[in-house]
Amino acid sequence: MGKVSFLKLNGNIADQVINLKVKESQKHLIDNNAEWIIQAIFNEDSISYGIYVDNKPAGLISLIDPRILEDFDEHFQKDYLYLWRVMVDYNFQGLGLGKQAINFSKQYASLVGLQGVSLTTMDKEDGNALSIYQKLGFAPTGRRLDDEIELIFNFEHIHLA
Repeated sequence: MGKVSFLKLNGNIADQVINLKVKESQKHLIDNNAEWIIQAIFNEDSISYGIYVDNKPAGLISLIDPRILEDFDEHFQKDYLYLWRVMVDYNFQGLGLGKQAINFSKQYASLVGLQGVSLTTMDKEDGNALSIYQKLGFAPTGRRLDDEIELIFNFEHIHLA
């Protein structure tokens, strides 16, 4: 795979990523990009990035820092970056780009001084990403939110050699 970059969503980036698609078998797991981008624009608490490979649009990722919420929402873990959404276009799946997107969220959380990353996933649906997240170090918290399992990645559980 070529050079991967993450570019903050703006009008130009939105135009480039709006038509990216997941596989037909994954469509029930995520909103289409047009709906996603509209929701992200109106959600002032989120920050979204286009994911690029060699300057070609390949995916989207949206993050929420719960510390900036006007009113704390129990949906979030207080000191953990919330990985709101991530998608990789079907043409770029299987190349490790999803792992790089997750690692981007971990690096972002570390840079802004958070304890880790939290997310939810549709674990009861076919084709869900639960096992992928677990392989990347996420563990269930025991909570279910909107009928999705909550997972957390905690920097404290990383042991440096």
